[in-house]
Amino acid sequence: MRRGVSVTIPRRRAMSWLTGAAPSATTAPGAGRRASAVVVVLLAVALLAAGCGRDREPAPAPASHRLEGTYIVHGVFPHRNFGGPCQGAGAGYPDIEAGTPVRVRDDATKTVLATATLKGGTLRKGKLRGRDDDCVYSFTLSVPDRDAYRVEVGRRPGKVLFTRADLEKSGWKADLTIGAYTMFGGI
Repeated sequence: MRRGVSVTIPRRRAMSWLTGAAPSATTAPGAGRRASAVVVVLLAVALLAAGCGRDREPAPAPASHRLEGTYIVHGVFPHRNFGGPCQGAGAGYPDIEAGTPVRVRDDATKTVLATATLKGGTLRKGKLRGRDDDCVYSFTLSVPDRDAYRVEVGRRPGKVLFTRADLEKSGWKADLTIGAYTMFGGI
């Protein structure tokens, strides 16, 4: 370059960071730089917030147990087709059938911990002599760890108490029976 010759450096044309177009006549001078700075700051804050929880262990899930149970309706049924379907109505319990709700409550707080419905309804020969047989239903649900539970079936007033120790001994099985032989000690 020759000495004394002035050199002009072409100026960069301002462009919008959002649209890529030249700023309009209403855009304030320097608005593009301020907007870009805001975007950079917001991105930095978002990245920091996303990385904050990486070193922490996730909170452990509360202990829960798979509770499996049977609800046996004991009585005299109109048919003796063992292994076939049955309903509680056959033995005088019209409110007990497949789909009847089962609720498990915390014994201390009375809070409902889990719900399920009765499944099945299969007739089996009774364990006692005579025409008394059993209609067997099942249910399965997951309950959180508590000291004691109350299991209730349908709108029946009896809520059967099971302690955690009892359920641990039985492998988390809860068997309930309704019918005449329950007063003689069950099966």
